[in-house]
Amino acid sequence: MMRPAEERDAPALARIYNQAMKPGIYAVPVNKPVTAEDRVAWLKRFQPPFGAWVYETPSGDVQGWCSLIPFAVRPSYPGIAEISAYVDETHRASGIGGLLLACLVSEARKRGLRSLVSLAFEKNVVSISGCLQAGFRPMALLPDVATFGDHFETVAWIQKDLLEEDPPALRHLLEKGSSSRGGAR
Repeated sequence: MMRPAEERDAPALARIYNQAMKPGIYAVPVNKPVTAEDRVAWLKRFQPPFGAWVYETPSGDVQGWCSLIPFAVRPSYPGIAEISAYVDETHRASGIGGLLLACLVSEARKRGLRSLVSLAFEKNVVSISGCLQAGFRPMALLPDVATFGDHFETVAWIQKDLLEEDPPALRHLLEKGSSSRGGAR
């Protein structure tokens, strides 16, 4: 079930995020693990229309999370959000990533956003291909702009226009996600 993230989720948010730092994953450039306290502070900074959500099993196990954050601090970009989604390493390739992405699209539309942006390492083909299947389009490759340990990595910039019709794969996930969203606000 998808639901808004709460402070009690902070340990799971930190654990899952830190798993994404492992070599070969290419999901986050940070090499310093975050703590549950870091995630609590991060959650407290969210102001509408932005936010974070978790995928939780009926037994209460958080297996993934996603967020909408401001794309830019410039006031001329009010309808754009940057997305992030992370799945617990023991549940990757289980469909949770697609549900997280569908949640982000649905929540962004409810909140009046017009566009979503994902900045992903070019080597993170799983994330990029999932976004492309959901109707995101490649916008730019930014060669060697992100520090990753002791070297630089290329970042792919992909974008989804929320005013356009969704592809069948995303429509299916949105239908599936709406039935699993329970009390998501």
